Amino acid sequence: MATDELRKSWKRTEAFLLDARAHLSEAAEAISADEIAEFDGYLKHNELELALDALEAAFEKSELESWRVLELMALAAASMRLTDRQDRYDERLTKARGWKYQTVLKDA
Repeated sequence: MATDELRKSWKRTEAFLLDARAHLSEAAEAISADEIAEFDGYLKHNELELALDALEAAFEKSELESWRVLELMALAAASMRLTDRQDRYDERLTKARGWKYQTVLKDA
């Protein structure tokens, strides 16, 4: 049985994933329809890391996305304690922006 703390963590992660999904462009929606459908299915079944995988695939496939999508993906990764993944996203944001970017998860 999941604890209240675990359920709260799942909800926080789900919120980051949904926010990132909402920031995808219309072009990404069209280009990455299969990945978006996978994302929706995984999220429906609380498969949060798989949902992140599908979202990342959509982000990579479209090549048109704002960096906000990647920031939110980094927050989702941090929420799931996927530190290698969060670090990879942070490195990419650092290179894109030209200054050290580090994801900070508040109220964790």
